[in-house]
Amino acid sequence: MPEELALLVDAEGFLEADFIVSLLQAYDIPYLVKRENPYAVDARYTIGPLASHRIYVKSEDLERATEILEAEPDPREMYG
Repeated sequence: MPEELALLVDAEGFLEADFIVSLLQAYDIPYLVKRENPYAVDARYTIGPLASHRIYVKSEDLERATEILEAEPDPREMYG
């Protein structure tokens, strides 16, 4: 039976998604990233709503992943 995934966050762009993915990797939490615009040659250059990156984790990891994100500084505030 496939594992159920839960939406962790809808990141606003490549940099935010990359920051979140780095945190998940550091804590050994498996994830899946879905870009809003899968046809972009390089998602780093996409802006607006098409720059969205949805980051999913296993349902069983959702609470832990959420706690990790809440404990870290918001990258939008750091580099605003």
